Amino acid sequence: MEILMRQIMLLPLIAIAACSAGNGNKPGSDIRQYPTQAEAPSPDYAALLSNRPQSVQAESLREPTAPQPADAKELGDLWVARLEERGALMGSGLAGKDEDSPIQSIDTLLTAEEFDTWLADNVWTAPPHIRWYFQQPLIAPSVSEAALAGVRVWPATETRTGWQMEAAFSGRIFLRDGCVFMQGFRDGDPEKLAWFHAETGLDVDAEGYFVLINRVSGEIAARLGETMTWAGPNPLDQDNPQIIAYREACGEFEVEGVGNPEANERLYVIYPHLREAPDRAPPPGIE
Repeated sequence: MEILMRQIMLLPLIAIAACSAGNGNKPGSDIRQYPTQAEAPSPDYAALLSNRPQSVQAESLREPTAPQPADAKELGDLWVARLEERGALMGSGLAGKDEDSPIQSIDTLLTAEEFDTWLADNVWTAPPHIRWYFQQPLIAPSVSEAALAGVRVWPATETRTGWQMEAAFSGRIFLRDGCVFMQGFRDGDPEKLAWFHAETGLDVDAEGYFVLINRVSGEIAARLGETMTWAGPNPLDQDNPQIIAYREACGEFEVEGVGNPEANERLYVIYPHLREAPDRAPPPGIE
């Protein structure tokens, strides 16, 4: 049975990890030992959620301040092209049903501050007739100082999450020998390395468990070792250099995109009806 690693401070973590790592170091890695957190009891999510910060909108909005100019179509096409070239376009909306209608709204993968800095660096002025949508800033680091010694690499994209598939996937996501794995619950589901969206980070909670953090709100989303649910599928290019480097650090496993997962127990607190099995619901019209 794999050892459940806990730590309260960074120094105890290093000491425990040095004595209790899983299978030792992978070829080519450093000489440090890394921790394992294969299972973890759920924290008191009801208490955590009772103190949650005010709900944060997924995006911030900058309303237009001027009417559409005569060259609105050319301006809209120019800014869509600029954002596409930067890899920061989420989507856009037209002012009419005709495909030749001018663009009236643009969704970006940038925060408002990043957008304004980009404009200043290029001496550009954003068209004031366009409605702009921006990502909320990330207030938590991808890996906290307390958690740095726990992982070989943190497996997450740096690009903010845009529109994605919304099917519900579930599995156990856990830490073994400094690498983050996931495994579904169907018979024969193999272990895979987990890969997160940019909005998920790693920290250590007050009881010493490694936890996934919502980097936008700062809330605990799950403890590694819990059963979690996430939106997907999240296709990944297995030949991407980052993915190749991840496998070199953690082993030749397939890498699975797990998005921004939340512990099932946390979801049950927010949506209590989800705990009931579907076959236990009464038929329509019967109480």
